[in-house]
Amino acid sequence: MLRMLTRMSGRVVYLPEVLVRMRVGGVSNRSVGKILQKSREDYRALRSNRVGGLGALAWKNLSKLPQFVRRG
Repeated sequence: MLRMLTRMSGRVVYLPEVLVRMRVGGVSNRSVGKILQKSREDYRALRSNRVGGLGALAWKNLSKLPQFVRRG
């Protein structure tokens, strides 16, 4: 998706609709080892597609922290 957005001509518009609802967690978040493996894969994808680096990877992982905090 990032590669397509960085290489397309035209414009991106906001669509105020929920198109996909994903569950919290999953196999890639079940252990520290899996999280590290996922992060390595994400970093390689970001770098090979020239759409980000460590900052983008940190933002992606930190943006998921609220998923692990219970809400009343």
